[in-house]
Amino acid sequence: MTTGMGMTSETGRIEETRGARAVEGDRMSGRSASLREATARGSAAVGIGLGLALGLVACGGDPDAGMPDHVRQRHVLLEGAPNFRDLGGYETSDGRHVRWGQFYRSDDLGSLTDADVEKLADLGLKLVCDFRSTSEREAEPDRLPAENPPAVADLAIGAESFMVKDLRERIGSGDLEGLDLRGMMIEGNRQFATTFSPQYAAMFERITQPENRPALVHCTAGKDRAGFASAIILSVLGVPRETVMEDFLLTNHYTKRATDRQLLMIRVFSLFRTDSELLRPLFGVERAYLEAAFEAIEERYGDFDGYRRTALGLDDAEVEAFRTAVLE
Repeated sequence: MTTGMGMTSETGRIEETRGARAVEGDRMSGRSASLREATARGSAAVGIGLGLALGLVACGGDPDAGMPDHVRQRHVLLEGAPNFRDLGGYETSDGRHVRWGQFYRSDDLGSLTDADVEKLADLGLKLVCDFRSTSEREAEPDRLPAENPPAVADLAIGAESFMVKDLRERIGSGDLEGLDLRGMMIEGNRQFATTFSPQYAAMFERITQPENRPALVHCTAGKDRAGFASAIILSVLGVPRETVMEDFLLTNHYTKRATDRQLLMIRVFSLFRTDSELLRPLFGVERAYLEAAFEAIEERYGDFDGYRRTALGLDDAEVEAFRTAVLE
């Protein structure tokens, strides 16, 4: 009896253990299934996002459709540099115009296709003013024509000078609280006009020499450092401020497809933690950015002519000779 009861008790314990293991197994299976389901949903979401991004890449059609003729005319269509354009055609205050094919502005040239490089060669560039930092140039070296390549002026303005150090990490984590990107870009443009005047003076020292034209100014996105460079080139040539601003803002048109694609990719690869629309001030340009640069010039130098003479080192005779050479 005792033995029988002992066996019954042991059997009960064994069955109880088996039951507990089965329940735990079901729980583990449930968790695994949930994990697999979540992973599948995440993978599907990433896949959809990538599909949409690739769709944006493949989106054909005329990128300048519906825009004024000069917008289409100045756009040098390069697959690897959507913000490459000619600064020619703008009317000056005295009724002359900037000659076409003298000055270009662009984003980086590291992603140019072979066909793009051939188009670049046809422009006959004599000088490239590169405002990127050393790390940017090393990460994306420019692709330039192998035959008769242009001279390259290293006029580095480090992006870290006006971007917070942990910005990339915060974008990846979705932690954008308290991050004033618009204020950051405004401060960056003020620095272009003050802290980095020597780089822009060195640019003028080169582009005022006829042997260095046609000339290209560029940075990574072709909108901030190169945008300010273009603004002061046009200003020195006598192009009215509002026209200078219009050229500055054209970046938002020329880079719209690329920007939309980048913002979508950020959202996808942050696993949708980042509201990428909050980053648009970083990827585009706004009137307030360039206005801040000109305000800084007026605060420090009184007016643009004071800046031009003092910071850029261009006297009136040099400006007149420059205008005579590149206006018509």
